[in-house]
Amino acid sequence: MRSEFITFPMKIMTIFLAISLCTAFVFVIYFQDVNKAKDDIHIQILQDSSGNMTLSDVKVGDQFTALPGSYSKVGYSSVRLWFKIKINRYNANEINYFTLNNPLFEDVTIYMPTSNKYEIKHFGYAYKSSSDEIGYVYPAFRIPPHFDHNQYIYMTSQSLYGQNFIAQVVNDDQFRKTSMINVWAGGIFFGVLTALFFYNLVTGLAIKNKTFIKYCFYVLTTLLWNAAMTGLLNITGFKYAYWIVEYSTGIGILMSLAITIFMRSIFQTRTRSPKIDFCLRLLIAYFPITLLLFFFVSKELGAFGAAASSIVFVLYFIIMFKGIWNKTIRSPQLVTAWLLCFVSVILFYSMVFGVLPQSYIMIYYLFFLSCASAIAFALSLAEIINMLHAEKQRNQILFENSEIQSRQFELAFIRAQMDPHFVHNTLNVIEGVIAENKDKAGSLVNDLSHYLRNIFDYSNSERFISIHEELDAVQFYVRIEQARFPNKIVVNYDIDPEIKLKVPRFVIQPLVENAIKHGIRKRKMVGTVTIRVKELEPGCLIAVEDDGVGIADADKHKLLDYSPGKGIGLANINARLMAEYGTQLQIGSEKGKGAEVRFVVPIKEHS
Repeated sequence: MRSEFITFPMKIMTIFLAISLCTAFVFVIYFQDVNKAKDDIHIQILQDSSGNMTLSDVKVGDQFTALPGSYSKVGYSSVRLWFKIKINRYNANEINYFTLNNPLFEDVTIYMPTSNKYEIKHFGYAYKSSSDEIGYVYPAFRIPPHFDHNQYIYMTSQSLYGQNFIAQVVNDDQFRKTSMINVWAGGIFFGVLTALFFYNLVTGLAIKNKTFIKYCFYVLTTLLWNAAMTGLLNITGFKYAYWIVEYSTGIGILMSLAITIFMRSIFQTRTRSPKIDFCLRLLIAYFPITLLLFFFVSKELGAFGAAASSIVFVLYFIIMFKGIWNKTIRSPQLVTAWLLCFVSVILFYSMVFGVLPQSYIMIYYLFFLSCASAIAFALSLAEIINMLHAEKQRNQILFENSEIQSRQFELAFIRAQMDPHFVHNTLNVIEGVIAENKDKAGSLVNDLSHYLRNIFDYSNSERFISIHEELDAVQFYVRIEQARFPNKIVVNYDIDPEIKLKVPRFVIQPLVENAIKHGIRKRKMVGTVTIRVKELEPGCLIAVEDDGVGIADADKHKLLDYSPGKGIGLANINARLMAEYGTQLQIGSEKGKGAEVRFVVPIKEHS
């Protein structure tokens, strides 16, 4: 136990250190990328509060504010923005492209200065198929050959999703290399998530586990979200790519809903954290409402749903922190998924609120974190499968042990049927018969021998025997009783000759014994017991009828109630029948006119 407590914190520290080193490495590359073109491109910004400014107004205005370099860290802005961009280093002998690292722009117009006019380019999801950008991950434009780099590029933009970007000028060789990197990186990440989706979908359907299906919903929405965030669908020419970008906030709300549903399932908050579960259920009701508002009323109103997603991650943090603290969560896979998700949330909101500019490096790192988190969750689900398999094996062992115990108890019950007085009286009868009729005495010894062998047959562990074997045991008993009480007992057998049926051991003999002992022997004249085995439509009828003294109505229901001091009798037979077939003994009797005890073996139990 001590080593387990030491090992788990070490695993957490190792995971935390690995994620921290990976994030630090990405940030080193990220800041190098941000500062790479700092001296090459200079940007100034102007807010158009009226929303009516034209290029002519902007060119003569002096309200521009300089940005630190080649990037903008403006989050959501309710007003239209103008950017004045100066390219300080430019090689006119190469084919060049102007790129902006943000695929989530709504409405952007770029004014490219040429020798005699401005060439106008439009892009953003507001333009959809009429956009002027070329097939690239994020917006890119080929700079015209007669571009005048001594003048300013002007750009006006508006977007619900923030206006963070890094502006770059790349030559044709860099452009093609970056495109290939985007294709490979996007293909690998999408391939990983797609493989996880189908694998867990098949697994969930195969083992009928809803947690796996909910996980697939989470992976699917993560795929859609990253498709919008990275702009990877743009490079494929997918005609609905702009539609996905336009509704990326709605996809984000859907992803938050999927995460909430998945969290409830994998952390079992319903039983482990009822208060948190209540909050999650409120969010599950809230997200669909905001989705409807987003799609059919107003994107601004629907954006409140995206804001509520932060609550999901707060609850996620509380669940994990409490689980680790209380030692109820000991899975390194879940801890890994949590830390990766935590890092991605911090980075994403840093870009949303303008702390970090949007860069393809950061976008792909967020995609990588999504994939790694999904893999960690998949490993956690695989761990659940292993736990279920181990539990199944334990239950199988317990079942087998219970089967053995059940047989032992049943054999003990069968042996308890033997009344010591019955054996003693039978031996006295045999002793008395020996002098008069040795053959009859031999037959009685043989019957008693078979009777005792059926009771004390330790080698035979079969719970069920054929109806004919059971009736043979009955006949042994009956012949002994008839020898003990000559000319007192008559037994008739009304058996379907072709019947094939297996019954539990000693399920009929106690009924016959009960009829003889409490029905026939209590009357002064000869009595008859009739044993019937008939095949009927609902099942097989087994009945033992006697014309003895009968049973009072008040006593009928007491016969099936077991009590420790009452001994072995109809109550035990009834309990065994309920356990095996779900059926009960039926008692019919009238005082002074005999009794009948019957039960039906369901037809599906025939063998």
